[in-house]
Amino acid sequence: MVRQRKPSLAEMDHQAKAMGESWRFQGVHKWMAYDRVSGEVVGRGGLSRTPVDEDWGRIYAYLPAEPWVRVAHESRRPFLAHANWLEIGWALRHEFWGRGYASEIGRAGLAFAFGDLGVQAVVSCTVRHNERSRAVMERIGMRYAGELWSEKFEGPHGAPLAVCVLLRRDWNQSCAGGR
Repeated sequence: MVRQRKPSLAEMDHQAKAMGESWRFQGVHKWMAYDRVSGEVVGRGGLSRTPVDEDWGRIYAYLPAEPWVRVAHESRRPFLAHANWLEIGWALRHEFWGRGYASEIGRAGLAFAFGDLGVQAVVSCTVRHNERSRAVMERIGMRYAGELWSEKFEGPHGAPLAVCVLLRRDWNQSCAGGR
């Protein structure tokens, strides 16, 4: 696995401002995760809106052929985003891997997405060989949908991304089944 470089303070400040704008204008974005006992930062995770662009448009192939898939969010700030489906993800500090934090972040994100925000689908992408994240996706009820190629990950030649999807109707059924 290729380790990413540590971002500068200026880059982190820019990212924090962008996250704040997403919360303010689109009602959702990632959040910080803390250990309940120690208060230590575990990592980050949660939901974000996906841009209406060619890159994220490739996800359409893994969603139902229904009009809601391509509808844009009412706010055009901080960018034009999809209204009815979100991306979920998590990134934890290495020392917190394997303790259930990613699953907890994922389940909380799904409950917020389907319960509070009322979206129709949640997608998650990870590089194909990231077995730990794929296991979390399956553990929280997401289903493997296929693969995409992205040059944004793993160097200049890209890497195949595993795509998992959970539709609202399936989440509703799993909740009714006592999951």
